[in-house]
Amino acid sequence: MKTNILLSVVLTHLLWVITNKIYDISIKKMIMKYFALIFIALVFVFTACEDNNQFRETACTQENAFSEDSTTGSLCSDELCTEYLAIWKELIMEKNNLSQNFFDSHIELIKSEIHSWEKGVSFSICYNFNVDWATAFNCDQFIIKIDADNSFFPALDLPRDTYLTKDKIKLAVDNRAFSSEIIKIANVDNIKFSTPDNALSDLIEFSGVNQLCLNGITINEDNGHLILQAYAQYVDEFNSCIQGTIDLITGDKNVNDAPCFIN
Repeated sequence: MKTNILLSVVLTHLLWVITNKIYDISIKKMIMKYFALIFIALVFVFTACEDNNQFRETACTQENAFSEDSTTGSLCSDELCTEYLAIWKELIMEKNNLSQNFFDSHIELIKSEIHSWEKGVSFSICYNFNVDWATAFNCDQFIIKIDADNSFFPALDLPRDTYLTKDKIKLAVDNRAFSSEIIKIANVDNIKFSTPDNALSDLIEFSGVNQLCLNGITINEDNGHLILQAYAQYVDEFNSCIQGTIDLITGDKNVNDAPCFIN
């Protein structure tokens, strides 16, 4: 606003200078009469533009989902499950260049299981990834046995009707065969923001709204960074909501309007 008023003053001064160069007295007097009107009009125009850029009012319309992922369950303890848990640990540490100390400090194992499906057997493991105050819940899984009559992914050297070794599991994970995936995790010990409120405030300022509601933390599959998610509904706007994310490692932000979630 101060910049707009200053611009108005400068424009008015330029008009004054131009007027003083005019030798026709009658024209000069006429222009001088309108100086005040010109100044007021300019201030009004810039103020109107400023008003159009005011925050859109939003409100929280759903419960805070922060750290509300399902963390119930336990680690399976039979010999086969323990074997594949050890293989998963080796693979995730190798993929992300994690030290044993980093793993122990930042990975909290929650539950694991072996489950059969129509054409094979898979192992899954769920855990929390913790850095400072931020926690993201995630589950990895990979194929451990492929049925003899399973003809999917014929180009991959994956044996049938036998339990897979670590090298074969890595091959399946690298190609995301049979929904096999181990997520990327950033090898970082600290995040950019001291509290979730600080991160959320930064995202709100960027978004151009008055309020955003904390909606959880996830892991970016591309770089392994922790991502804070936020959400709000526009007041008096039908089925109109705003979604935002902020990278807790770099501070990169993104917001977009979208239809509201329907429960």
